[in-house]
Amino acid sequence: MSVEVELSVSDYHNLMNWYELAFAKKKPSDIPMKEHSTFRKLSVMAEAYLEEQKQMKEDDKDLA
Repeated sequence: MSVEVELSVSDYHNLMNWYELAFAKKKPSDIPMKEHSTFRKLSVMAEAYLEEQKQMKEDDKDLA
């Protein structure tokens, strides 16, 4: 069984906050590479989501 979910802007914000809470007191060199990789993936996903939302708003304006 598969379930499709979509994260909201607030969800991405919460995820970034959790990352910061988990690693804020560490030096970047002390954070495992897999954690950096996950953060980069989340950052790209969040940016793509925001661009998609922006494009949808622009498309809605064009139709109005």
